[in-house]
Amino acid sequence: MLLEAQVDTRTHTPTRPSQAERARTVLAAAASVSVRWDGGRVDLLGCHHDDPMGDVILTLETSSTLARAAQAARGTSEEDIPVTVELTELCAVSVRDRVRSRVCLGGWMSLAHPAPPGRAASTGSVGLRIDVAEVMLEEDGRHDWVTVEDYRRSEPDPLHLGAADQLQHLVAHHPDAIVTLSRLCEPEAMLGVIRVMPIALDRYGIVLRVEKLRDHTDVRLAFRRRVDSGTEAAAELRHLLAEGSRRRPCAR
Repeated sequence: MLLEAQVDTRTHTPTRPSQAERARTVLAAAASVSVRWDGGRVDLLGCHHDDPMGDVILTLETSSTLARAAQAARGTSEEDIPVTVELTELCAVSVRDRVRSRVCLGGWMSLAHPAPPGRAASTGSVGLRIDVAEVMLEEDGRHDWVTVEDYRRSEPDPLHLGAADQLQHLVAHHPDAIVTLSRLCEPEAMLGVIRVMPIALDRYGIVLRVEKLRDHTDVRLAFRRRVDSGTEAAAELRHLLAEGSRRRPCAR
């Protein structure tokens, strides 16, 4: 369950990413994908990227099972192969229940025309394109369909490339800052807490995992405004820390 903590009297909208933004971010940040089609399933590491519209581009060896299936279908009535792409996002730091979200993309795969620049230069590789037709996001215990129109209009979160490193640095070198941020959580959320860890950082705020003996709660601390860079995010984090330093520690 994700809770919103009220840390500023000024209202601002939105305070968290939309489902479409989350789906685009998971795709952009994922190191691996799983692809299912009628002929089987493959797990791929470092073989994909997303194009500006959120479609998926794969670069595979020509001898791979998936590449052979696309090549065999080329020029036939079944040239576009229905596939499902699955992506999993893990929390940036070590916590219980580390899976934060999953994205499932349904679409049609075909040989890429042309092959993506710099991706299929080798004579032993081939580019495949998956045109996304369905999007489902699993997050916070919910399964929600995202419209393809919203998905294509959205963009990945601009902080996604460096967020994991920043959170790991915060845990390793600034545990006192995490304690200060935890003072912004509602007192009820902190009853019985045994540990607080930062698990996500995006353009709208930071998410803390409040762990208790048998369960946990995720609390979002919203920034005052949507940010577009790491520098702006750092300024907003400093504001949250200043707010937290003015709060009394919560009773545990």
